[in-house]
Amino acid sequence: MENLITTMKSVSEVIDEFQRGDIAVPEIQRDVVWGADQVKNLIDSVNRGFPCGALIYWQPREKDEQLVKSMIRPERIKLHNGRLPRYFLLDGQQRVTALASVTLKREKVKEILLEMEDEMPFVFANLKKFPKEFEAKEDPAADFPWILFNKLFDGSFTSDPQYSKLPADTTDAIRVFVQRVRDYKFPVQIISDRDYAMVGEIFTRVNSAGTQLTGAEIHLARIVPRWRGITREFRDYRRELAQKNYDLDLTFLMRAITVVECNVPQIKKLADKIDKDRPSRTHLNKTWRQSRGAIDRMIRILQGTLSLDKSKFFTSKNTLVPLAYCLAKAPHSKTIARNVRRFFVLSQLSEHYGAAAETALRRDFRTLTDPSTTPQSGLEELVDAVASEARQYYRGLKIKPDDVIGRPSRNVLVLLMYILMKQRDATDWGTGKRPTLDEIEPTETHLHHIFPFNFVSKNKDAQKWYLDNDYSIADFRAEVNDIANLTFISGAKNSEISDIPPWQYLPNETTPEMRKAHFIPENQELWKAEKFAQFLDERRRLMSQAMNSLLKHL
Repeated sequence: MENLITTMKSVSEVIDEFQRGDIAVPEIQRDVVWGADQVKNLIDSVNRGFPCGALIYWQPREKDEQLVKSMIRPERIKLHNGRLPRYFLLDGQQRVTALASVTLKREKVKEILLEMEDEMPFVFANLKKFPKEFEAKEDPAADFPWILFNKLFDGSFTSDPQYSKLPADTTDAIRVFVQRVRDYKFPVQIISDRDYAMVGEIFTRVNSAGTQLTGAEIHLARIVPRWRGITREFRDYRRELAQKNYDLDLTFLMRAITVVECNVPQIKKLADKIDKDRPSRTHLNKTWRQSRGAIDRMIRILQGTLSLDKSKFFTSKNTLVPLAYCLAKAPHSKTIARNVRRFFVLSQLSEHYGAAAETALRRDFRTLTDPSTTPQSGLEELVDAVASEARQYYRGLKIKPDDVIGRPSRNVLVLLMYILMKQRDATDWGTGKRPTLDEIEPTETHLHHIFPFNFVSKNKDAQKWYLDNDYSIADFRAEVNDIANLTFISGAKNSEISDIPPWQYLPNETTPEMRKAHFIPENQELWKAEKFAQFLDERRRLMSQAMNSLLKHL
């Protein structure tokens, strides 16, 4: 008990420690952030004085200085002028970052928490109904009386010209609310005089009972004490992958190492092996180099014939795990590369790693690691299996025009559409020098409604065909959002086109070659609102034709 100090800290104290750099997040913590509803519920709970759980700090020993340095990004040490943190936050990262995101300037949170890779939601208050009404969302846009919570906490909301029109007691209500949040106290448990291996075990026990962390993060806490420096390797490599526009997370990297070292995809097996066998750091680093080399090779293959310059439109990244294994274990050959491409496309097309992804991965690795075969032969067998599964969705492995349908979210046909447009050298729209799709950053690659949603969803001429054929308005709007009405352009051009109808903007923004690359029917009669249904039919025909050619030549 002498190693565990229990105290209370207010939100103000915790956020001050966070801002000063006295608190840091250790490498065994995750770098994702809470969603909008979770942030909103936390703020509401704090305001109402509900229990919000304890925070757990680890206070490193003086002799752990070099270890502490290895656990922190160099940018963070530079930010705080070389000063190391006093504490690491073992439990409570999401609560602390959520509170910081509404009490500090958002750019300050990003500057402090370099590990945070996702954007925190934006929390707004309705000043006319404060404090009864507030909401959190991903979009920063909002009009008065909705105002960012950050402006409540720094007082800048009073500079809004509309402020003077509010009821006289609004300012008092805001002050009371802000102070109540600042004064809320968390129970804090501080672990001291414990080495990092023990801290990793504590972290695992604290988090394994809940759903806060993924299995990868729990097992990483067990691995790190035996494999110093691996999280820094992960961090640096993920940065390299991001420069290639490949977003491969911690779980994938750990799976890749696990399958190379243990021949199974369950990360727990790697943690168990390291605990039990205590392999040398030299051996583990060799495994990492082998895994990383296989991933690099896999990306080069996908970037080649398939022209996949970014991972944004992958429907499942589990399909990459057996590919990394095969490329690590099998010799280089054109046959292996071809089967990598075929397995990648067909496994996504067949939804091979759908609801039962873990079961599918285990089954696939029994095939790949069968003693009577080789990884090359095992991959060929998996290709045959996913091809057979795909034929259940698409008879004869042919995509009909009627199959090119649905919302874009996790729709494999969006991936095929992107591959085909890349292979056709599709560019952004507009005049002058236009960037190719691979030159547009993933976050700036937008799915553009060729018939703009706001325009066509209200257009009576566009609706007429659907109403005459007994479609509901909901059915019509689903067609507007359908992948047959979508293409890839930059966010800037998407915003510029806005709600302009296609018969007005297409002649100015595109050439016949550009339209062909984007599967835009050249018959300009189909660009009119009353021909919307026929436009979709023709575009589905053009895309299905190209998709079948792609599948035929895989």
